[in-house]
Amino acid sequence: MSKWRVGIYLRLSSDDDDDKLESNSITNQRSLINYYLVDKKDIAVYKCYADDGYTGTDFDRPAFQEMMDDIRNRKINCVIVKDLSRLGRNYISVGHFIDDTLPRYKIRFIAINDNVDSFLRPESMNSLEVYFKNLMNESFAKDISKKVRTSFEISKKNGNFIGVVAPFGYLKDPYDCHKFIIDKEAEKIVKKIFKLALNGISRQDIANELNKSHIPTPSKYMKSFCKKKSSIILEEWNVDSIDNILRNRTYIGNLIQGKTTRISHKKHNIVTVPEDEWIVVPDHHKAIIEEEIFEQVQNIVYNRNSRVSSNGKFYKYTGYLKCADCNSTMKKFSRPNSNSIFFYCSTYIKNKECHKHYITENDLDNTLLEIINKYIEVITNLSEKINNDISISYMEYEKENKEFKLIELDKEEQKYRKLINEVKDDYKNDYISKGDYELFKDKYMFQLNKILLEKEELNSSKSNQENIDRINKIKKIGKIDYIDRNIIIELIDRILIHECGDIEVIFKYKNLYEDALRYLKS
Repeated sequence: MSKWRVGIYLRLSSDDDDDKLESNSITNQRSLINYYLVDKKDIAVYKCYADDGYTGTDFDRPAFQEMMDDIRNRKINCVIVKDLSRLGRNYISVGHFIDDTLPRYKIRFIAINDNVDSFLRPESMNSLEVYFKNLMNESFAKDISKKVRTSFEISKKNGNFIGVVAPFGYLKDPYDCHKFIIDKEAEKIVKKIFKLALNGISRQDIANELNKSHIPTPSKYMKSFCKKKSSIILEEWNVDSIDNILRNRTYIGNLIQGKTTRISHKKHNIVTVPEDEWIVVPDHHKAIIEEEIFEQVQNIVYNRNSRVSSNGKFYKYTGYLKCADCNSTMKKFSRPNSNSIFFYCSTYIKNKECHKHYITENDLDNTLLEIINKYIEVITNLSEKINNDISISYMEYEKENKEFKLIELDKEEQKYRKLINEVKDDYKNDYISKGDYELFKDKYMFQLNKILLEKEELNSSKSNQENIDRINKIKKIGKIDYIDRNIIIELIDRILIHECGDIEVIFKYKNLYEDALRYLKS
């Protein structure tokens, strides 16, 4: 019976750049150790433990832990590695393993390339060479960690998404994994949540509505088509999951990364990064929610002075009334034993650093009713002028089928982006000369720029049509007899209250007239 029952330990880590060195491959490590054991008659291999793709900065690796169990259960009494770096790159942890764990269990330790053997050369375990090699391995891990982190930071700032899964509502672009395309099914859920919030529905009631309709949470939705299992599956919507959607500026086209980080290359604890240190790249992808709508929802839902009534809805003016001087929220009050409601500037209430800007709800309703009806009247007059000319333009718009053209142009854009990437790879791999590379690249870039220009023109034309649709929508509202929240949401961005009691209304789509007239001239 052999004296030594050996556990062969192998490790490969992409974090350490091991995968770039053929000499560090799992196959190479195994071959080197097997060659070493050929003439060792007193050694028998009990098991081979391989951690493929695990970092060396800690011992939280499945195969290593399995080997430790076998050490504790006395199944092996010898551990062999190619070199000390395979054991790990954390000087303190590796030092503790060599100086404490192995002697405690009377384990023979062999690191072939480092000429370490605790049985044949006991002095090799305590040599300065082992000390410095462990220290160098840790320094190497720290250096690699810093380089990887710096590389990721640069990539993020250049607008490249480096996450595993795209945010809910999007998918990774199949032609460029650093970009997003819209996931049509998830997009519907995101839009529904914002629409409910815009209509004054509380976050809890939104969650209840989604659960009642059996709409999957982001983690459940992801699980239904993603091969990689999510660590935590949220079964039902709640206020926090609604917040994650409503506060996420990804939906207005921003790429947001760097929200969390690891403490160091040794400690993998994840900590939150302050919001002002996040890496934000605007206009990275197509927005699901208009920025104007997004900001309005923030104002409605997260305004400190917002109050939800007993029916789960917001008061009609919640999130819309602002002091014209300091831009703070107008605070709502009511007199005891009275139905009268009035408003004060919240800054004045807090520290008297602004003026009262006092106004009653009754005066506000009457003035706003007059302003809105005047606005609708002006839009209606403009609509009649537009409709005299629009039939031909609109039929032409339909005939050209711009939506279809945009879809086809998207496909062409992806095609040429793919060709550019392929020719770049061919040049990197020395399949083509630099001259051919420049020739093909210029040719494909010319076609790509033509496509992008055509898309821009089509989108501009489509935007004009959207303005006309808005005008016709406002016309259909007609004259109103009272103020309710739906009218405010439909037409108004914010209402400014001046000290003298004057009311200034900022309507949505303030360039509506100009855009519509531009459409008629085009």
